[in-house]
Amino acid sequence: MACRQTAAHIWGLDSITDLEAEWPVELAAPGHVALPGCVTYVGRLPDADVTEHQGVLLTTRERTALDCADALLRMEAVAILDQFARHGVDLEALWHRPLTSWRLRDTLSLADRGAASPQESRLRVIFIEGGLPRPATQIKVELGDGRRAYLDMGWEEFQVAVEYDGREHHTSPADLRRDADRRGELRRLGWRVIAVRRDVVTTRTADLLHCVADALIERGWRPGPEGTTRILRRIRAARRRSRYR
Repeated sequence: MACRQTAAHIWGLDSITDLEAEWPVELAAPGHVALPGCVTYVGRLPDADVTEHQGVLLTTRERTALDCADALLRMEAVAILDQFARHGVDLEALWHRPLTSWRLRDTLSLADRGAASPQESRLRVIFIEGGLPRPATQIKVELGDGRRAYLDMGWEEFQVAVEYDGREHHTSPADLRRDADRRGELRRLGWRVIAVRRDVVTTRTADLLHCVADALIERGWRPGPEGTTRILRRIRAARRRSRYR
């Protein structure tokens, strides 16, 4: 039966990584099965963790979410949990499942159904692991006349927000005008909105973390000596990684 990232794809999740075409087909079986291009995980699953979807035998959404969270790197694990949560998986119920490690528990604690895309999930992980306060998601801001805006993520106490501008909804001239008008209104209400493009998430993490940390500190956040040291360490580490890409 299909499991892990293969099952996640069948359940309709968006691409988790840019290398989705290179994923092996992942299968779970009671005994070893040698198939070209496939990875088999040997073991018998409880009947409650197995179902059928679109004519394919696969792990349930809940079991798939936990298996992926346990197997993937932190950033991708959180992204897949966020998406499963948006597809109806109860994150609270996952805590009552057997959790195999402290790492899995820590990853589950970072999940948030408010993330509208894998890139938003990755941004949130960058900020949390970088030593910033955990951002809230889908922050509602009243614009007046019955209108409201929803910010991807941010810190309402300091009126600092970060929004991911993906290719699909933020590239046409009409999109850019709409974004500019909306963010102009938010600035007049006191918000600092930091827009992030796709290339920033992958290659300019250090600059992003530095920019957002500075914005929060300017608005009154006080990380303290240990917090400042952690942020600076993360920024230096990110600069080293980008230098050797």
